[in-house]
Amino acid sequence: MLSRISIEGFKCFDKVELTLGKMNLLTGANSSGKSSFIQSLLLLMQQTEQGKNPLNGKYTHLGFWQDVKNSITNPRKIKISVSEQGEVQGQCNLELDMDNPAEASGIDLLAEKDFIYLSAERVGAEAVYQQNLTDEYRIGVHGEYTFDYLSVERMNELREPAFLYPELGVNLGNQVDYWLDYITGYMITSERIPGTEIVKVAYRQSRGGNREIKPNHVGTGISYVANVIISALSCRKDSLFVIENPEIHLHPKAQSKLLDFFCFLAARGLQVIIETHSDHIFNGLRKNIKMGRISERDSNIYFFRQDENLISIPVKISVSKDGVVRNHEKGLFDQFDEDLDELLGL
Repeated sequence: MLSRISIEGFKCFDKVELTLGKMNLLTGANSSGKSSFIQSLLLLMQQTEQGKNPLNGKYTHLGFWQDVKNSITNPRKIKISVSEQGEVQGQCNLELDMDNPAEASGIDLLAEKDFIYLSAERVGAEAVYQQNLTDEYRIGVHGEYTFDYLSVERMNELREPAFLYPELGVNLGNQVDYWLDYITGYMITSERIPGTEIVKVAYRQSRGGNREIKPNHVGTGISYVANVIISALSCRKDSLFVIENPEIHLHPKAQSKLLDFFCFLAARGLQVIIETHSDHIFNGLRKNIKMGRISERDSNIYFFRQDENLISIPVKISVSKDGVVRNHEKGLFDQFDEDLDELLGL
């Protein structure tokens, strides 16, 4: 499991160091540094997998040196490093500058890391989906191969036995159906169409019999969250699962239940990093901490804000074992209270 990350001179960061746990939540205003934090991880993974200029690769395209160096501090080098603890221990370092190739050490630390990244621009409700005809991805950055993965692996045992929900079948399909039903009230079928390169997906309501419904005839959020569930259940213990805005198109109740799913997996060994703008995701984690589903010691919440020089400052939000926030920051999901005060004339 990644235990620490340090970033220097990259985009909106001067020098920061963050500790990581099993469950990690990143929140804050738009353009406050959350995505830049994730991009620093993507650079390390691209350096590991490509062995050359990591700025542009299969996970992200960031352009050139001048696009990613901090324009305020104007550093001579960008430095990113992560530490791993657990069965595998060590440190991976990456240095970038304008005139020389990227310098990396400890890359072997991440070489065997099972890694899934789902961007905010994910595949949603489509008439059909594409088959995965490449070995480069299992899921795809946009989740474009998720439903094909389900069609191929549906009847196979879950890759990670520790992620099995009790008293259900051991195959992927049963587990996906349980969580999708729990969160949305729907279940899913997915199959390759013989003689084509496409995949057919259909949903059915758990209380509505066996009538199949096409993806574009159910709420958009159903397809989005199905994508997330399948992707996460494709992982193993000690995999790193990074996702932007898992709340997209989901009702608040479903968002809260989605955190039940993530906490279930994180408590059993999946390392999760979530970037979010949702107070329901935030409160969903607090609820799971209070209910003992995941420890506050295994959870990290970072609120990103910018100082007067537009330098990003990640503030660690402390949460007690009862789910109580100990250090409130202005802008940390307080808009409801501010709007209510205005409505009441306070």
